[in-house]
Amino acid sequence: MTATLAPAGQEPAGPAGLAAVRAARRHCTPGCFAYHAAWPLFRRLGVKAHPGWHHRLYQQELTGLPAGRVQVLVCAASDEALVAAVTGAIGRHRVAATLVDRCATPLTLAARYARRERLALTVDHRDVRDLPAWPARFDVIVADGLLSLLPTPGDRDRLIARLAGALRPGGVLLYTTRLARPGRPLEYDRPGRMVQAAAALAWPGTLGERLALARRALTRPARPSAYQSASEVAAAFSRHLPRVDLRVTPQPPSLALRLHPAFLTGRGSRRVAIVARGPRP
Repeated sequence: MTATLAPAGQEPAGPAGLAAVRAARRHCTPGCFAYHAAWPLFRRLGVKAHPGWHHRLYQQELTGLPAGRVQVLVCAASDEALVAAVTGAIGRHRVAATLVDRCATPLTLAARYARRERLALTVDHRDVRDLPAWPARFDVIVADGLLSLLPTPGDRDRLIARLAGALRPGGVLLYTTRLARPGRPLEYDRPGRMVQAAAALAWPGTLGERLALARRALTRPARPSAYQSASEVAAAFSRHLPRVDLRVTPQPPSLALRLHPAFLTGRGSRRVAIVARGPRP
């Protein structure tokens, strides 16, 4: 299944932030518009997790892979940044990447980036819960925060199983996420909703529709974490992959987080990374 994207030369033009808003106006549903339209600002301010927070992990795990073409699956994204981070670590000329997402906005932005960088990228417009039963074909699989978006433990377990089954022997799966302290939302949850509410006013609908969308963005409850602890994240992957390495980083990765009261009082969120490998070839 492929996304209906703008042809080469007709993709959203201009700076990345403006391109993201234009793509969101064209492709997003009301459910994801405010998030995708506001995302470039979140990334620049350093208040939401993004691939730049995991640059060292990608460099450590993906630099120096065996010679030859590397098949990469990027499982959901907010924009082109995850594709860029992973392919940059491996070497763009070596990568054949596939990006799967249920919204065409990140697919459009990634395709725009791929055309500019002459990167081999296939975009697949589908819900990650409907991934095909690929034979083991990917050398590298990456996802960032994806499991927190899935509604049930069964959904999360089925997705991990499907990803494990798509990993070639000896391949590597990198999953990154962020865990709040028990009973607390992630930092900047309320200001983030306010930014999304403002972004919702750019929705291409009537004034009433824009105001209703802004109200939903502002009043929605904080999304609970999919897991309560880093060890739970590791256990979820260990059920399907033979070698799982857990890495936890408590230090704040941005100035905005360093200045947040939660980190100043030692109660800040933690970055969690899973490095899982398929069976040895």
